[in-house]
This record gives sequence, structure tokens and C-alpha cells, in this order.
Amino acid sequence: MNVEEGARRMKRAGEWLVFVPTTIAVVIWAVAAAGTLLHQRFGILFPGAMVLGVLAIYLAIAGGALWLAGWIVEGFAKDTD
Repeated sequence: MNVEEGARRMKRAGEWLVFVPTTIAVVIWAVAAAGTLLHQRFGILFPGAMVLGVLAIYLAIAGGALWLAGWIVEGFAKDTD
């Protein structure tokens, strides 16, 4: 595999690792907040919502680092013609 293809795959994987966990965290927090606002007892069903959301955000941060590394590798792989 050449460097450009590796950088492209790193960037694509980083994008997925940023957007999917962020979306999951937002949905989890929205459901927990709506449940708490609409019915106080429903919020008790999601005691770990904050923890799951924070774990998803940590995964998104790692994805952002991978995405950035892909951009850097791609920049070094370009010819300086």
C-alpha cells in the first residue's frame, strides 16, 4: 500500500471515529435530558448516560487525532515538484 492510500484510509477512519461517537453521545444525552424533563422517573432509567456520552467523546477525540495524523502523513507524502 502506498503512503497516499494509507493517509486516505487514516483520514476516513478518523472521520468515522469523530462523527459516529459524537452523534451517539448527543443522542444519548438528548434522550436522557428529554426523559428527565418529561418525566422525572424516566431519567432514572439512564443513570449511565453521562458516562457513556463521555466515553463516546473520548473515542471521538482519538478519532480526531487519527484524522489529523492522516492529514499530516498526506502532506509529507506529496511531491515537492
